[in-house]
Amino acid sequence: MAETNYEKNKRIAGNTIMLFFRMFLMIFIGLFTSRIILQTLGEADYGTFNAVGGVIAFCSLMSGAVSAAIMRFLTFSLGEGDPDNVHRVFSSSVILQLFLCLLIGVLVETAGLWWLNNRMVIPPGRLGAARWVLHCSLAIMAVNLLSAPYNAVIVAHEKMSAFAFISILEALLKLLVAISLMVSSFDKLKTYAMLMLMVSLIVRFTYSSYCVRHFPEVRGRLVFDRKVAKDMSGFIGWNFFSTSATVFVGSGVNLLVNKYFGVLVNAARGVTGQVEATVRPFALNFLSALNPQLTKSYAEGNKEYTFDLVRKGVKIASLMLIALAVPIIIECDYLLGLWLKDVPEYTVMFVRIALVCIVVDLGLNSPRQLIISSGKIKAYCLVVGLIRISSFLAIWILFEKGFPPQVSYWVMVILETIVAVVCLAFCKVQEGFPLKDFLLGVLLPIIAVTLVASCSAFLVTEVMDSSFLRLVLVTLTSTGILGGLSYLFVLTEGEKSFIMDAVLKVIGKAHDH
Repeated sequence: MAETNYEKNKRIAGNTIMLFFRMFLMIFIGLFTSRIILQTLGEADYGTFNAVGGVIAFCSLMSGAVSAAIMRFLTFSLGEGDPDNVHRVFSSSVILQLFLCLLIGVLVETAGLWWLNNRMVIPPGRLGAARWVLHCSLAIMAVNLLSAPYNAVIVAHEKMSAFAFISILEALLKLLVAISLMVSSFDKLKTYAMLMLMVSLIVRFTYSSYCVRHFPEVRGRLVFDRKVAKDMSGFIGWNFFSTSATVFVGSGVNLLVNKYFGVLVNAARGVTGQVEATVRPFALNFLSALNPQLTKSYAEGNKEYTFDLVRKGVKIASLMLIALAVPIIIECDYLLGLWLKDVPEYTVMFVRIALVCIVVDLGLNSPRQLIISSGKIKAYCLVVGLIRISSFLAIWILFEKGFPPQVSYWVMVILETIVAVVCLAFCKVQEGFPLKDFLLGVLLPIIAVTLVASCSAFLVTEVMDSSFLRLVLVTLTSTGILGGLSYLFVLTEGEKSFIMDAVLKVIGKAHDH
């Protein structure tokens, strides 16, 4: 018997709650871990790790792009109800990952090593340690790529509890790494790189073991289906181009910052990256629960429900991010002072602009998922990839002209806004998405309530000095006004019911315990 939309929404709500439990625990562990690592390594070694990681990040973050492509095909096959095709998709994706690992490994150990030896600005006496970081980062990238098909299977089956627990295990292992680093008598930068590789191997084994036990498509011999591989290769290729352009910009800017400003500014970017990694899950957890249903609904031909999920995704993801970002942006100085003993120069400014960029990027993730679900991504990925590459060239020119390092983040805000406009245009043209209703009924109300909430919270800072009490009042003011106005003017009755389902599920679990 087919599920009703209400039952699907309840499952999305339940999965969202599970992922939020994971997120809050990981945030607590992550903030503590990153503080220990920064203090133990020191700004110079931490900046070196971030800068050298920029060489490998272009490749290592590909696991996310490839995983998204694999998940699309797996989820689409599940939506069609074809278990044999699910096995063929999984098997073919594993084999394709092996080829991809080999290709990237050759590139990093040749071009990447040459760049490290001849072009990067590394503190005196630390080149050997930087090479060690490069080799370990390459191994981590390979492990992550090979884990991507298993991660995709878990998400496609919407088994978010397993995904949450394995992620918590990973966070705890990273905490153990940080503690081990404090007592290690060996070179701390080399030790950190090696221990992070060990964490990746343990997590990889855990993912594969769970999948083998619970999902039949993972068991048995690998089958390379040429037709499936051809379809996936085209999809992965274009998605790879678009995402690689994104990673190229981030990693390339790290290298440019290293060239023009040195490793201390790389350290500021590294801290900013930690903040980004903490904030992003607020939207990604919800989207991870929603996206499989969006793809399955598209595969079933249920366009009306698919469009409803897109609107729901934009509203809830945007409001989650805005509720978190506004108090952090306003009280960034105070919060970073609480978190870190020594805040690297430029960090406050970097964090504030980066948060704006995240809101624009992830707030409009659901329309992007609609394009991915359709499989018609060639033109979209080509346009977005070229836009992103152009932004890197713009940042390079601005740095060459003497502009300060924060200009790179402002360029990224402009970039993400342009990409969002392009994405919505493709949704309208390719899928018939009701764009006018979306702009008037979703985006404009979100912008309006955000402005009111932000201005109200900022007024608190005008009448109080910086303190923990002011932080609390700014947070309560911004979230209270944002939540109240959103409930009245942004959410539909169905979306209000969706949120109430999630709240009641939390209350029910608390009552049971």
